[in-house]
Amino acid sequence: MRAILVQRLGPPEVLEMAEVLRPEPGPGQVLVHLHATGVNFADTERRRGVYKNLTLPWMPGTEGAGRVVAVGPDTDLGLIDRRVAFWAMPPAVSGTYAEYAVAPADALFHLTDAVPFDLGAALPVQGLTAYGLAFFATTLRPGASVLIHAAAGGVGQILVQLARRQGARVLGTVSSLEKAATVTRLGAEAFLHGPDLPERVAQATGGRGVDRVFDSIGKATQAQSLAMLAPYGELIHFGEASGPPDPVDPDQLYDRCLKVGAFGLYIDDPPTWAIARRNLLTWVAVGELQISITHRLPLAEAAEAHRLLEGRATTGKIVLLPGEG
Repeated sequence: MRAILVQRLGPPEVLEMAEVLRPEPGPGQVLVHLHATGVNFADTERRRGVYKNLTLPWMPGTEGAGRVVAVGPDTDLGLIDRRVAFWAMPPAVSGTYAEYAVAPADALFHLTDAVPFDLGAALPVQGLTAYGLAFFATTLRPGASVLIHAAAGGVGQILVQLARRQGARVLGTVSSLEKAATVTRLGAEAFLHGPDLPERVAQATGGRGVDRVFDSIGKATQAQSLAMLAPYGELIHFGEASGPPDPVDPDQLYDRCLKVGAFGLYIDDPPTWAIARRNLLTWVAVGELQISITHRLPLAEAAEAHRLLEGRATTGKIVLLPGEG
């Protein structure tokens, strides 16, 4: 089968097309003929060597969508020919920048005909991350105020919608007027990044600040995130695009009784996350959750997909189409 392989760490050009053996599903796994593959910022970090446990050669990708064509031992034969999407971490999933991939049967999104494959591939990582932030990482009550950094990104757009679904007032930071228009359409109040951001947020909230800040940027926004919190507020880190946040001294937190936490997409409660997958798919199918796909590229253009992500030139999601290019 055709796949993207990385033989050495480095710039996007190290993503090269190759012919490799098709993987075989093991116990509890399915083999999926991929129609679409989701591209994530973490893929670019692994390609650059941010994660130290990478074994070369490496096939990128942890999510995708397509049709089940085979199942492994002790796996439900009824899954064959089902339309599915999935996300899982290696070694539970083989790389998805490819024509075929194996995935755990218990990680599947079961797609209806109302959800096309490209939309299915755009949902798992960012949808589950946003769902976990909105429903598990903290408690959002009607009337709460939240600020979401990088609100026009893939996770950000979904999180805006899920926070509003729970009755929260949503403020979102963006880097351009175009991105501001995107988050405004989703019902958030857009704020351009800048050194005076805490002052503008204070003015917008009557001097109180916000109850929650969701921060995927990390080091560059950490001080502002803490400054914008209301008393009893909570900062939740879920990424570090600008570098790891600095250690927090508890003495900084006492005056306003602040909390600092983190969320990572580690699925260790299968029944709970099965509900999350069903809810996300239902909301997408009935039009209550919008998933933005800004670029659909042939598999051979994986390097360009990484350039776009690293250049912050996108809003929403990039998907690769293994059947093209």
